[in-house]
Amino acid sequence: MRRCASERYSSSSAASDDDSEYVTDLTSVDEDTNGGDVSDVQMTDEECLQEEHARPPEYYRAHAEDVNKSDVVQIDYADSTMLQFGNIEEQWQRYCAYMKKDPKETYNSITTGDLSSFFRWKLDQKEGKNGRRLRGTKESSSLGTYWKQYLIAYKRATGRDMDGQITRQMHQVLRQLAVEYQLSNTPREKPPMDVYDVREVLQTTLTTTEKMFKVGRYRIQTSFFMQGGFITANRPEALLKLQYQHIKVTILRDPQGGPHRILLELTYEFTKTFLGPKAPNTFPIPEILFDPSLVLSPHVFLLGLMFADDVFSTPGLAPEHLSQLDIRPGCNALELPLKPEMAHTYVFRQCTPTSTGWTISNNRLPDSTIRPHMKDMGEITGFKQVARPYCLRYGSGKAFDKNGNISDALRNLIMQHSDTRTFLNHYLSRRITADTQAIVRGVAPQDEIMQAACRMSRWIDPERPWKLTTEQSASVNEDPRIQRLLRRQAKLKGKLSRQDESQKLGKEIRKEKQRLRHALRVQIRKNWDREQAERDIQLQLSGAKFSDKMKTNLKRSPERTLQHNRLIETVLSLPGSSLEEEAYRRSAAINAIIAYCNIEEGGTPRVQRARGSTVRDPPVAVKREGVELQEAVDPPDKALEAAKVSVYKEKRPTICWVCLGNEGLPIKDRIHSFYTPGDLTKHFNKKHLKKVREGECFKCDLCQVSLGNKEHWQRHGYDVHGTVSQSSATIWNMDLTLRINHGR
Repeated sequence: MRRCASERYSSSSAASDDDSEYVTDLTSVDEDTNGGDVSDVQMTDEECLQEEHARPPEYYRAHAEDVNKSDVVQIDYADSTMLQFGNIEEQWQRYCAYMKKDPKETYNSITTGDLSSFFRWKLDQKEGKNGRRLRGTKESSSLGTYWKQYLIAYKRATGRDMDGQITRQMHQVLRQLAVEYQLSNTPREKPPMDVYDVREVLQTTLTTTEKMFKVGRYRIQTSFFMQGGFITANRPEALLKLQYQHIKVTILRDPQGGPHRILLELTYEFTKTFLGPKAPNTFPIPEILFDPSLVLSPHVFLLGLMFADDVFSTPGLAPEHLSQLDIRPGCNALELPLKPEMAHTYVFRQCTPTSTGWTISNNRLPDSTIRPHMKDMGEITGFKQVARPYCLRYGSGKAFDKNGNISDALRNLIMQHSDTRTFLNHYLSRRITADTQAIVRGVAPQDEIMQAACRMSRWIDPERPWKLTTEQSASVNEDPRIQRLLRRQAKLKGKLSRQDESQKLGKEIRKEKQRLRHALRVQIRKNWDREQAERDIQLQLSGAKFSDKMKTNLKRSPERTLQHNRLIETVLSLPGSSLEEEAYRRSAAINAIIAYCNIEEGGTPRVQRARGSTVRDPPVAVKREGVELQEAVDPPDKALEAAKVSVYKEKRPTICWVCLGNEGLPIKDRIHSFYTPGDLTKHFNKKHLKKVREGECFKCDLCQVSLGNKEHWQRHGYDVHGTVSQSSATIWNMDLTLRINHGR
């Protein structure tokens, strides 16, 4: 090997390999790898430089050009922000097309008047793409956001910043537009949810039958989502991306000598990571013995989900065993290992429809599913404000800020804030929570009253309407616009040449009715407090008094399944008087959650319109072929047996044999009787046949037989249970196919 001229007189010879103090650098290369003699031929500096770099200069020049042409040199923005930039650019294109101007030339010769005209045009728009009605701009802050987005879009298109003078002039233009279009300067209310608010909405989520979740797991997941968001103050996306690899369950020794505790450790890695990954936060959550309210306990709900998913690797481990596990002497903890194959499984998962009902998939539950669930639960609870996931984060941040055990630095670490100003500007409530009157007057502050005055449940009203009644929903049909559209549709009826126009008009009528119902519901909720307050005052002025008794939905209800009643009774049970009773209380609640995860609740019943329905309510007594079915008065077991008899004995029954065999459905859904066999056929085609997936396995849960394919499944329903799912010609073709396959 040749040596560079600058290395000929290296001092490395002063320390040989035989020297005990000689340390080889980790980045150094052994020059005597091949065991041969080292050549001391002198190299020039250019030859030495080329030998140090194995790749030629052309490679690095091409790489530099590629980087300059790629997106790497662009400023980093999240996908949602890039979408907003695309929207403002698309609106600029539409504006220029409307004004018959070239967008690029207008960029190059932009003036304050052009910008003022563009934003005025934007505020005047009522419809977006494909004629979709726009919500409209309501806040002046939104106008400022549009201006910031336009500045970035302008720089992306021209490669330069907006002229400083135009920028200063636009601030005045935007203020004038905000006044002219009566845009509000009041920011959106950010109500924090404290522990009382969370407890109220969690109890509603657990007990309500006004809103039905598709599957029982959705009810449990919604509860655990709110618990996790309130305890850890994490963002909604971080909560929903929680996987089992981020969870550690440990039996921890009590240093005070008390009973062992269950310790949950939740690690949230997925926060705002677009500008670079952040170090994950791990939240150790110890179990609270004799917890006064298990509805706030994440241990019960998370362990219920984990046992339902069978994630523990120890065979035979059950909730009852957790309180019996001990820790070896000399050790302080016993970890409950999880199955490695479940590491990347999401805790919050989506359900997908099948031919027989619903099943839990491996797909992550989207944010668009959990938000409506939480909003509905808040409205059913009686909250005036909208219950959003960020309300949990606001409430947790407020609690952390007031607690003396948490410093500003720790609060920023928990909430993943790089600066305290983020909390002050965006999380600290504008409602003053201190008793300023008591402070300035030198009297004792009324802390409990101030807390009650500033929480969401201050405005709680269980009678606050959250959906329209039948009469209110039908009242939109009298709207003049709906009447005009209906008259236009009537003129097109029966004209085949204008069938497409009639269908388009029908779609417009449905959308307009939906908008009117939404506006009516918002108006009713907005006026509720004032109108109800006037009624309450007038009632008391007349000498009447409120009843001390209040209707509660915690008692057993025929609308709930046995599993639902068991879930409510165990989770809302009172603390035990001993450790054994408390352990039993916890394991009973976990077992109730495990059983409820597989229950199919079905959808929330829609408000019945004024027109007649083809589905009837089951009568008190129905006679069929000499068999009297007393579904309303007989116990569930008798009604279930009578329904099974009907799907075998009757030639054309009106009870669905697939729903009847699905033990995950409530009894009332399993034994539901349709008005005619034709209505049953419609139900079967829409509910079951339409949702058949490719490669799905078929069986009859009533007959306990496996069926080869979809045609065999349909034929079984026709031959054994009298349910017609296709036309007579299709049935004949199915019969012919089956005969051919069987060699007959």
